[in-house]
Amino acid sequence: MPTTRSRARTVAVGALLLVAGVSCGEDDGGEVRSLGEGSASGSGSGSGSASASGVASCSPVGEDLEADATATAAVDLVDYAFDPPTVEVPAGIVTFEVTNAGEEDHELAVLPGGGEVPLTDDGAPDEAALEAAGAFELEAFPAGDTCNATWELEPGTYTLFCVVESPDGRTHYEQGMEGTLVVT
Repeated sequence: MPTTRSRARTVAVGALLLVAGVSCGEDDGGEVRSLGEGSASGSGSGSGSASASGVASCSPVGEDLEADATATAAVDLVDYAFDPPTVEVPAGIVTFEVTNAGEEDHELAVLPGGGEVPLTDDGAPDEAALEAAGAFELEAFPAGDTCNATWELEPGTYTLFCVVESPDGRTHYEQGMEGTLVVT
């Protein structure tokens, strides 16, 4: 028979899992994190904790590649744009120092090949199409935080975007949060 301490621990773990599930609720689902063959490589690691904004704190991507990065690019996420709107980096392993300079949670999602982000009929990001296209991302993180993402990138044009939803139900992409990454 479980002890009071054991039951309390089980309740606490359940509450933490519930908070972790809720904290990801504003994101589009994470399927975008898949990487297309040949377009980029990297891995996510780190641990997050819930914040007052409802999004987990920064979860860096590609920490295992960071020591081998041959270039660094600084990108600010603002409400609702990327600064700079066009980022140019050399092909290879690149670390992005991403600062959320806006007032809302934001993410840095990347679509190889450039072009429009595929949407469903109701205007939501088409997760299956994004995954098939090899899209990948740095998950949403709170305003005021800086988070790094390191990916191995091949030459080409990529679309930068954010599909976090605003309280009105529109994604930041729908509100103009789109940029361009040129890998030479």
